[in-house]
Amino acid sequence: MKYIKFDNQNISKLSLGTVQFGLDYGIANSNGKPLQKDVDRIIEYVSNNGINCFDTAQAYGNSEQVLGESLKNIDEKIVISKLKSNIFRENLNINITKSLKNLNLSSLFGLLLHDSDILYDWKSEDTKSVNHLIDSKKIKYFGVSIYTSRDFELAIENENIKFIQIPFNLFDQRAYKENWFEKAKKNNKLIFIRSIYLQGLLLMEKNKVPSNLESAKKYLDILDKYCKKLNITRNELSLSFVDTIAKDSMILFGCENITQAEENIKNYNNLNKLDVEIIYNLTEELSAINEKIYNPTKW
Repeated sequence: MKYIKFDNQNISKLSLGTVQFGLDYGIANSNGKPLQKDVDRIIEYVSNNGINCFDTAQAYGNSEQVLGESLKNIDEKIVISKLKSNIFRENLNINITKSLKNLNLSSLFGLLLHDSDILYDWKSEDTKSVNHLIDSKKIKYFGVSIYTSRDFELAIENENIKFIQIPFNLFDQRAYKENWFEKAKKNNKLIFIRSIYLQGLLLMEKNKVPSNLESAKKYLDILDKYCKKLNITRNELSLSFVDTIAKDSMILFGCENITQAEENIKNYNNLNKLDVEIIYNLTEELSAINEKIYNPTKW
């Protein structure tokens, strides 16, 4: 497993997102939430294979509780959770305490805003709230999960924010085209990449793509063309594309069962970087994708 050093902390570059543990999540999810015993197996497996970073949120159903139960016997763990902006301003201490209790922790490595709403109206009281959480050792770092280019710019400008979670994948290339990775590194902020498989759309068989995403099929054909040329799967292509471009960023992956966890870690450990020509051609051929395809909120 590769690691990224941030402020003297080694964080596994491949990190586990846990929304599937608390919600029936993902366009390709046909099995629903895993049982606690199955989550225990997943957490034990990924930990034994070098993953030490876990991402969750209060909005992910009972994900925090399920993850907290599984992490009881795991020594090395870096946990990040998220709160919605309105909760951050109105019931912060109550909800931080709730998350820590759910996760069986005394402190979060990172607390992220689940949306960027208050970045557009950041107040001195918000800075005081962040500093209080850090000074009281309830969190180590503060951050935000962003959705738009303007969100990202506000996050870069905000000195309180150290972590920025972004969407980035073969269909959603804004981070690459707009130099988000370079800007974050220049400002000493760590990027966490989510949605590398676009909620499973990038991995779906074309005959299972829902009718509202019919226009995505021609782009899946492009992916299949490259997979055939490189003799790799769409899973490998998706992961390699993100890993090749985002050298200094964390990559979140989710799984519903142990088989998916095994596949993702195996793929990552055996990953080959894509050469410059392949990256260029992929970005060119996939440059005209409509937001209605790459943005799940438009589905």
